[in-house]
Amino acid sequence: MPGVDILMELGASNWTSTDAAKLQHAQQRARFDVVGVASRRALTGDLAGGNAELKITLDTCPQLRGWAVINPLYPERSSEEMRRYLSSPKWLGAMLHPEFCGESLASAATHEVINAYRRYTKPLLIHVGNEESARQLEDLAKEFSTLKIIAAGAGHEDWQACMWAAKRAVNIYLEPFSGGAHRGKLETIFATLGPNRVLFGSAFPLHNPGAALGLLMDAKITDSEKQAVLNTNPVRLFNLRGPQAEA
Repeated sequence: MPGVDILMELGASNWTSTDAAKLQHAQQRARFDVVGVASRRALTGDLAGGNAELKITLDTCPQLRGWAVINPLYPERSSEEMRRYLSSPKWLGAMLHPEFCGESLASAATHEVINAYRRYTKPLLIHVGNEESARQLEDLAKEFSTLKIIAAGAGHEDWQACMWAAKRAVNIYLEPFSGGAHRGKLETIFATLGPNRVLFGSAFPLHNPGAALGLLMDAKITDSEKQAVLNTNPVRLFNLRGPQAEA
């Protein structure tokens, strides 16, 4: 498969709105074979409604895979959502967004919900927006060393702090593309970490997949390293069998 985008969003925000048709159009236009999707509705607090809405979309769109959103503010509901969805290959894993739920990665509530997630073998996607979150992510990764954690946004402006956290905690993977097009970022990350723990995510519709792909294509790294980001790494990490995998 030529390409995997691990993160797009379904639903409405203050200035964008995306439904199944728009997700499929973005996927087809960028020629991705598989796209990971999270529910904006779930990210903003309605876990059950948002994840259920996403499931309906996944059932009708074979190229899409889901992220089951969890929230430390609702530990019991989060555990229910894990049990409901994560046994299916249509779901890549769980997603946690500290800024949306208002709980830092260092909080006791966050530790509780991540501890409950340890029974699952799938990766955990965590949005990392700044240096403080990057430091907290490193602590979490070392505490839950058997868990593969993906840093969505990879620290944004503080991407170097997130990169060094991943250097010190080898179970951290970086998705730096939705965190901005900083000059020399990809080259520095590859020189520091190597090619095997970098993944591609556009965060559509907040960002244009073409712009994120341009960042990768323009980077001064080898073609095999670019292929690792788009293909080899996600296929291995998520054990992808192709877009026609059964739910």
